[in-house]
Amino acid sequence: MRTNIFNKIALCGLVVTGLSFASCDDFLTITPSSQIVEEEFWEDKTDLENVVAACYRRMIQGDMTEKYIICGELRSDNFVQKSGNASNNIRNIMNANLIPNNNMFSWGCFYNAINYCNKVLSHGPEIVLKDESFSEGDWEPIKAEMLALRALNHFYLVRTYGEIPYVTTDYNNDGQYMLQPQLTQEQALDSIISDLEDAKNYAMESYGNTIYNKGRFTKKSIYTLLADVYLWRASKNTCPDSVAVYGNQAQNDYRKVVEYCDWVLNDIIKDRTKELNESGKVLGGLNFQLTLDDLFIQNEQTTAGAQFLNLNLGAYQNIFGSGNSTESIFEFQFDNSSGNSNGSLSSYYMDFGTNNVGSIVLSDAIYGSAQEEVNTNAPTSVYTKTDYRKWENLYYTSAQQTEYPCCKYILSNVSQGNGSSSTLTDNTTWNNNNRQTKKSLNSSNWILYRLSDIVLMKAEAMSQIATTDEERIEAVRSIREIFKRSNPYAYATANNRASTDSLNTEFFAASNEMLEALVMTERQREFVGEGKRWFDLVRFAQRRGNTATMFDRYLGRKYGDNKDAVKSKLSTITSLFSPIHRDEMYANPLLHQNSVWITTESSSKTDNL
Repeated sequence: MRTNIFNKIALCGLVVTGLSFASCDDFLTITPSSQIVEEEFWEDKTDLENVVAACYRRMIQGDMTEKYIICGELRSDNFVQKSGNASNNIRNIMNANLIPNNNMFSWGCFYNAINYCNKVLSHGPEIVLKDESFSEGDWEPIKAEMLALRALNHFYLVRTYGEIPYVTTDYNNDGQYMLQPQLTQEQALDSIISDLEDAKNYAMESYGNTIYNKGRFTKKSIYTLLADVYLWRASKNTCPDSVAVYGNQAQNDYRKVVEYCDWVLNDIIKDRTKELNESGKVLGGLNFQLTLDDLFIQNEQTTAGAQFLNLNLGAYQNIFGSGNSTESIFEFQFDNSSGNSNGSLSSYYMDFGTNNVGSIVLSDAIYGSAQEEVNTNAPTSVYTKTDYRKWENLYYTSAQQTEYPCCKYILSNVSQGNGSSSTLTDNTTWNNNNRQTKKSLNSSNWILYRLSDIVLMKAEAMSQIATTDEERIEAVRSIREIFKRSNPYAYATANNRASTDSLNTEFFAASNEMLEALVMTERQREFVGEGKRWFDLVRFAQRRGNTATMFDRYLGRKYGDNKDAVKSKLSTITSLFSPIHRDEMYANPLLHQNSVWITTESSSKTDNL
């Protein structure tokens, strides 16, 4: 019997829940002298499939799920630190004191995940030669998955740190440390795009079941990730300094975003049409084209009228309560089994089993006074009084609350209470009689991409390249489909404020800048707590080549007396990227620190060597 060990990246036992790969009892072996002998492991397709499962399992380990929140939310205008929370690490990050010895800046988990992928990519061709039952055609879609998963990890690193090593070779133990220099942001993005463009050509279109199709990379999710990467690179190269170097690349990249988002939308329509026809729900077959409105899961209305919503059978329960909805494109799978618990949600947002608040709570921009007018390009708050997403995002117990934890993913369903006091019949009071049902287990999937992402990425690209009113109007109408399902009363004939509660197409289609403002606000309303907001803010700032507008319009809303000090610290684009952890600087002499934060290091590179 071979002993299972892999010093730095312990792969043993890492089988993705819901992905029924073979057992991982036999993985890597060691000789009596503790030398890893990998050549004795990679023998057949079962060995390879075990490590593929391990790659996905690596993405749902606690240190990784924590990073999705730290990188995507902690510095954003969505959250502030919970009062009384003693974490100096969180406090420093939120106050823009980015100190390189803060353990939250460690990037090791991302590179461990990358190494898993590189193991498969390195040894896959060997299995084709050794195992007659495993052909080149069997290998190609697995290779596509691993290229995409590796690209996803590098994309997190680029968005968080800016300049990073792009690693394409595997390593075996702590003594064989990865010694590679950093690439510029542009170089790293080029490599990510190259990998994904290659992967999309031979990725699986369908694995034949929902969990695989939502939980593993498919052609659809690779196209989606590509659109996101192109959007980032385009935004970076839109500012005058980048245009001077890269010419029209930004405009070409925005067009790629539109092209790939359209491809995904058409693929979703194709899948949904096939599903409806096979289910027999459309007698005689579907002979009309599904629209965007048909693709979104709607919130069912009761007989009492549009102001009453039965959200137990609506969008929230399907997307976040149950998971793997028809709107889902890619999400990491959790079921609260051993080693497969999404505990970071309990730690940061809210404990599943109790009402205990996590480390961070929603900022006043989210839970404070409601926005009276939805048709504005500089909102002071996020939600209007008719927007039901507020109750899907914050946990409400009483009017005496002073802090509100994020409850997205934590709740299994949300619904309105009964009686006149619970209606949204005007725009003067919030519905405080809602019902929110907590999940009992840490079993919520972490959603990376869903239908709303596609609509809003395409609209954001159009906000930069649209040349006609018709193009902008089309983009606003697509955004309205997202807004409308969570604001049904805004569009009800009984609402005497419908003209101001509903989105005004002409107002937001008046210019590209107005369309961009709508995209930014709608992305915040739609994706609170999903690990996207900080990246949205950085992308917005990079387009301008400065941080001033981003801070004044959005980020500055969450700060009080220290607002000016934080703004000063975040006065350059490089200040939006995190420092590299000090231990990484010690270990790899080829790295250079983010120049903005290097002066805050308490030790030189020669210390402790």
